[in-house]
Amino acid sequence: MPDVLDRACGYYTNSVAVVDGDRRITYGELRDWSNQIANALVSLGVRKGERVGLLLPNTLEFIPSQHGIWKAGAVLVQMPGRAAAAVHRANLDQTEATTLIYHSSFDAVVEEMRAELPKLGRFIRVGGDVESSADHAFEALVSGQPTERPDVALDEHDEAYVLFTSGSTGEPKGVVQSHFTWCHYSITAGLEIGDIQQGEVFAHGAPLTHFTQIFVHPTFLRGGTNVMLPGLEVETLLSAVEREKVTATAVVPTIIYMLVDHPKRDSYDLSSLQTMIYAGSPIAPDRLKDALEVFGPIFIQTYAGTEPGYVSCLRKTDHRVDTDEDVRRLASGGRPLPFTQVTIQDEEDNVLPVGEIGEICSKQLGQMLGYVDASRNAEALRGGWVHTGDIGRLDDDGFLYLVDRKKDMVVSGGFNVFPRQVEDVLLEDADVAQVAVVGIPHEKWGEAVHAFVVVKDRSTAGDELVARLKARVKAALGPVSAPKTVDFLDELPVNPAGKVDKKTLRAPFWQGRDRQVG
Repeated sequence: MPDVLDRACGYYTNSVAVVDGDRRITYGELRDWSNQIANALVSLGVRKGERVGLLLPNTLEFIPSQHGIWKAGAVLVQMPGRAAAAVHRANLDQTEATTLIYHSSFDAVVEEMRAELPKLGRFIRVGGDVESSADHAFEALVSGQPTERPDVALDEHDEAYVLFTSGSTGEPKGVVQSHFTWCHYSITAGLEIGDIQQGEVFAHGAPLTHFTQIFVHPTFLRGGTNVMLPGLEVETLLSAVEREKVTATAVVPTIIYMLVDHPKRDSYDLSSLQTMIYAGSPIAPDRLKDALEVFGPIFIQTYAGTEPGYVSCLRKTDHRVDTDEDVRRLASGGRPLPFTQVTIQDEEDNVLPVGEIGEICSKQLGQMLGYVDASRNAEALRGGWVHTGDIGRLDDDGFLYLVDRKKDMVVSGGFNVFPRQVEDVLLEDADVAQVAVVGIPHEKWGEAVHAFVVVKDRSTAGDELVARLKARVKAALGPVSAPKTVDFLDELPVNPAGKVDKKTLRAPFWQGRDRQVG
């Protein structure tokens, strides 16, 4: 991975590489800074193969630190900034990390877990001085180091990265990538999906520990600029597009809904924005039609997972509303990427015919090597295929449709109900802004379908809307899939990966039970 960066830095030495508010660095400065960070780690005794945690928000230090870790021969341990201290502690413990680079904004989190991680012997704090004699101040440690890359031999098949699953249905699992797999994953998929152009200005509002990181290296390879944003707050994104002339960004569907509905959107100059990538889940076709009317044909959708990598892509040219077939395809995740094989398999790992619903399985060079806990590999890796845990189907033209998460499926009275299908129908209602569907316990049916709904106007939330929503689903999917109960919320909770946290929504209903299925 460091070779990819150094190549770009050699080509675009004086161009701006990274922007963070009023701070910005050129490609040449990025290369030198990452070399200094690598030398600092080596000087502290970090050896090749050791795992180093990186707990930073989207800040100027993030990308140089990533590459400094790799240039030192160490393995980067991803730490989602939005996670709780217990999650960080579990991730560091699982990977047996020896070193942590953290931002001062996480002081309380670090103090909470410090004493419980005896193997974590080195703490490097970004942002001001240090208060503990056990810590090192990042700026003081790095600034005096040589700007030449340290003499550490790297092989493309060396372990490079440990990422973590989102934990939306269970505890996060550590996923291992090598330099080779991560290069293939980030560069091939990033260029193919992102449609990255020469001089691209890519805004990262979602955490760089989330899917947006896949577009960092392709942007560098095209001599572009990566713009760091503190979060996916809509007005912050709109301001950045106008100020930095942002040409591309990556968001979750919720942000697109908020952008379309934002009352001040038209007061910003968004003419530079040519590409908006979304992931996490498909957008309901009616909502996407609204987005196309507002922004034009700038959208790209991708389906991916931590274990399989990026699997498929619905390109800009696929985002059409000219015919009924075009509209139907807006609900798909597009077609498999080049070099990626996709099959739909049953419970016995048999490949199913086109059109049948089963588990989405993929195979590519950029997929994970395995889990940190190798005993779990059989859960997802069988016969060379990554079993995603997602339910879907392929159509005759190769478009992939995500029906639901396998573990989200509701079994009501012996019938399988896929929440994603119910959510798509509910989102067709003009008063509904967001929705999440889960299964809750039911004495007679085992599980019942329950919907959490965020409305565009709170005054519409009431019995009349509930009745209409139930009738809509019943007409489209049948009585079993229709929500038996509905709760109205001001917002849906999200997990550190930015996905709707159904585990949190479901938990109160299943409290005190041995299992969370009927």
